[in-house]
This record gives sequence, C-alpha cells and structure tokens, in this order.
Amino acid sequence: MIIKSKIYYLDAVESTNDYLRSIVGEVPEGTVVVSDRQTMGKGRFGRTWFSPEGGLWMSSLLVSTQPQLMNLIGTVAICETMNSYDILLGIKWPNDIMLNGKKIGGVLVDPVDGKVILGLGLNLNIRDFPDDIELTSTSIYIELKKKFDKMMIFDLLCKEIDDLYGLYKLDRTQEILVKWRHYTVMLGRNVRIENAGRVITGRAIDISGDGGLVITFPDGKIERILDGSCSFQ
Repeated sequence: MIIKSKIYYLDAVESTNDYLRSIVGEVPEGTVVVSDRQTMGKGRFGRTWFSPEGGLWMSSLLVSTQPQLMNLIGTVAICETMNSYDILLGIKWPNDIMLNGKKIGGVLVDPVDGKVILGLGLNLNIRDFPDDIELTSTSIYIELKKKFDKMMIFDLLCKEIDDLYGLYKLDRTQEILVKWRHYTVMLGRNVRIENAGRVITGRAIDISGDGGLVITFPDGKIERILDGSCSFQ
C-alpha cells in the first residue's frame, strides 16, 4: 500500500494541503496529513472551506503530472468509501461531493514539482454550519442523524485512494472513469461553466480520459472543458 507510507496526525493546522506542501521535498510518495480541524481550510479559487472538528480533513502526496485525473481519484474515493456504508453520494464536476442536493465534501488538487497534493474534505459528524453556507452545505450526521467513527472512515478512504491510484499507475484509467460515471450527478444535465472569463452553457455528456467534462451545444458541437466553476441550469 502506497498511501499512508508516512502519516502526520495533527490536532489543528491552517491547511493540510499547505502543511504537506511545506514538507513535500522531505517525505515519500503516499504521505498523508490528517487533522482534526483546519483553521484556514481552502477550496478552489481561493475560497475558504469550513473545517471544524467533526469533519475529515486530509491530504495525500501522489506522483503525477495529471492533476485532473488525481481529482477524479479523490472524488471517486470518497464516494466508494461511503458506498461501503450504503450511503450513495454524487460527484458534481469538477470537485464537489453532493448528498440530497447539498455539498457534503470536496477535493482540492495542488500540483507541485511533478507531484500532486490531493486534499480531501468530508463533512462527516458536523452538526451545524455558518449562516452563509447552511442552505448549500450539509453533513452525513445532519442527513442521516448518525455519527460515524472518523478514523474508520479515514482508513477506508486511504485504501480507496490507494486502489484507484494503483489503477492509474497501471494505466487502467478507464476503470476510474467508469466509477466516476457511476457516481456523477452531471451527465445529461444542462450546465453553466465559468472558465477564465468565458461562460459556457451546454449539456454534460461524458468525462474525458484526462478528467475534462465533455459537453454538447444546441448546434451539435462538442467541447471538452478541463477546468472551471460549474453550476446546473
């Protein structure tokens, strides 16, 4: 098992991604940083991520020059983990994990020197959220009224990341894509994507081999979008 080759358990940290970045040249592939809480948790585009005790906050060091594929590994790993408990989560491209129409987790990939820091956050046992996100965010506890053992989830999540990362290293990416398609809430839906100042609207029809979202336009044109902020229309 590559993931958890070295583990840092922290009570609190500004950001597990930032902590791992600060030691990236000193630790082996598969190193994991996990913290009870983050004081300055990060989302994409510099957004903050509410990261109190009760959630699962972790980062893993992977060797890859394909951050979008590592992003798929992260989102699928979270869904596979909770599916083991008969909890069906959904993936909203590129990095959101959804339950009952609300965000319950996410992934943040940070490329660094031919490697990728894969950050994962899961709102596990959180009981309430700040006013500004309570209508769009939720937790496993809120939805199911059940508390889960965080370290058991952590161990299983690491195994799922390891399994998927193993498929990637064996050039079996198609198997990861099949799993992504199983969990996604995207396909067949009309989407609006903001990308580098461009607004794109179309219907999501597939995921590409490099992790891009494939969309079709009313005129039949098809385009692959590698990154952006996505919402449903």
